[in-house]
Amino acid sequence: MKKMEAKEINKNFSAHILVVDDDKRLNKLLEKFLIDNKHYVDTAKNAKSARKKISVISYDIIILDIMMPGENGLDLLKYIRENYNTPVLMLSAMNETKNRIAGFEIGADDYLGKPFEPQELLLRIKAILRRTEENKLKPKENNTLIQFGDILYDSELSIVWKNNKKITLTSKENDLLNILVKGKGKTIDRFILINNLKLGARGIDITISRLRKKIENNPKVPSYIITIRGEGYALPKSLLEIQ
Repeated sequence: MKKMEAKEINKNFSAHILVVDDDKRLNKLLEKFLIDNKHYVDTAKNAKSARKKISVISYDIIILDIMMPGENGLDLLKYIRENYNTPVLMLSAMNETKNRIAGFEIGADDYLGKPFEPQELLLRIKAILRRTEENKLKPKENNTLIQFGDILYDSELSIVWKNNKKITLTSKENDLLNILVKGKGKTIDRFILINNLKLGARGIDITISRLRKKIENNPKVPSYIITIRGEGYALPKSLLEIQ
């Protein structure tokens, strides 16, 4: 079955959003609030229902609660990241650092602890959608397919192929890898990454770690994303080859 794009459903809405939370009351409140703010909204009460909806509709963003009975939000996030590029904003009543880190390590684009101000949620959604749209509007280069080592990378599609296996990157992972590739072997200062990716120092560390797990043969002894102690990161120039 062909997946439906959000724009095919209703052109009068800004974005098509899926809210996944077992709290029926919160689902209804978020649905009304987001619709009032010109978004088209679907809801799912559990991971099983969400999987069905995701398989047939290309959402602009998914708002996903961590704590759900059965398959929890982190497990569902892992499934989404393995199969789709859809941005994911995590919600959780457990406002602990370890839960935020777990979500970011799997591939969440943002995180908001419960309780939260609806206006803050709206602003975070707008920020994620703006970054997504900016990536779409970036000028297309003549050569977007890059080979380094046994990795084939397409920055436009946010995809790498390793040993003929397709690996999907999150928007942050793709932005980071693209910056390193364009650096052509030069060391990219951590502060440049922080400013460009709009992440804190810890967020950069998490994104680097997550990306290494996806593309390195041995993430603990990286050969692609090299740490230049006290300076930043680099992709060895000797590995780069434009196809």
